[in-house]
Amino acid sequence: MSDASSVGTPRLVARYDSVAHRWHRKVSRLGYPAAYSALFADSAHGARVLDIGTGTGAMAEAWCRVVGTPKELVLLDPSREMLDQAGRRLARWAVPMRRLAAGAGSDEVPEERFDVVLLAHVLEHLPDPDSTLAWIRTRLRPGGTLYLAASRPHWCTALLRWVWGHQAFSPEDMRARLERAGLVQISTIPFPIGPPSRTSMGYIASRPTGGP
Repeated sequence: MSDASSVGTPRLVARYDSVAHRWHRKVSRLGYPAAYSALFADSAHGARVLDIGTGTGAMAEAWCRVVGTPKELVLLDPSREMLDQAGRRLARWAVPMRRLAAGAGSDEVPEERFDVVLLAHVLEHLPDPDSTLAWIRTRLRPGGTLYLAASRPHWCTALLRWVWGHQAFSPEDMRARLERAGLVQISTIPFPIGPPSRTSMGYIASRPTGGP
């Protein structure tokens, strides 16, 4: 999958650049970092973590807070302004960190390197979510785990789609997509409270330990 197919339109990237300075405050007020923390409640330590579409680093910071500081953290986002915000926020964790101004599908992301991939509200923007999930599988080590948050059908999600071009995925649809990507041990994790409980759903899935 080429990088150009997944980073979003220049107009969308420019919009995220323009709101980067206030984005974290907004998502925090809505309760999304707390929701991500709930997703990680039973997680083991991941030595190498890739955060795709990191935004201002909310999901990566929740991982550090709940699970611990990883050995390596790679932040991937087409918005340089978002990456700058994320880098400043995550510097306090003193984690070896690399920032890549690119989208899912980038050849700069090595295969079979990561114990953990984080993906928060990214698939909604992409023209081919199935290809992205298949690409993610190749970046996970065998036995590695994907932690995913995605929008689900709701009237609030419809408003987001009007503003940001979001798609929305029912839990049944998302499970089927994860299965088609070759991921296993799929769990559906409802978020407990607040707007995330209405607009989003969490998922955990793993790359099999055997096979290609």
